[in-house]
Amino acid sequence: MTQNITLPRELEEQLIHQETALIAAQQHRDFSTVDALLAEDFHEIGSIGRFYTKVEVLEAIRYVQILDYRLDQFRILPLGPGCVIVTYIATLWRTYRGQESASRSHRSSTWIQRGGTWRVIFHQATVLPLAP
Repeated sequence: MTQNITLPRELEEQLIHQETALIAAQQHRDFSTVDALLAEDFHEIGSIGRFYTKVEVLEAIRYVQILDYRLDQFRILPLGPGCVIVTYIATLWRTYRGQESASRSHRSSTWIQRGGTWRVIFHQATVLPLAP
């Protein structure tokens, strides 16, 4: 039997704030904040299906400049004590190695709590069509 887990509203807001802080840190080129929010054993499956480690993500984002972004439709899925999935739709306007582009994706991040600190251990993005 599956147990229904309810998170305190403050924790939901904190995790949404931290998810948003990850994108904002990338936009402001604050790589130390990105590093601090990702678990050491972090992994990602990018929107093109490539598998990344934390080190690879930190290197790759140095070549991306986020010009603007919009995050919406947040949902919180608690998995158990100290483990939560945050999903949302991200629309990003950016440059990559000088080329401007826009993208929209459905994203999910798995947040874990270790030593009283919440960090992302896994992230995945699935490409969506750009909204008209």
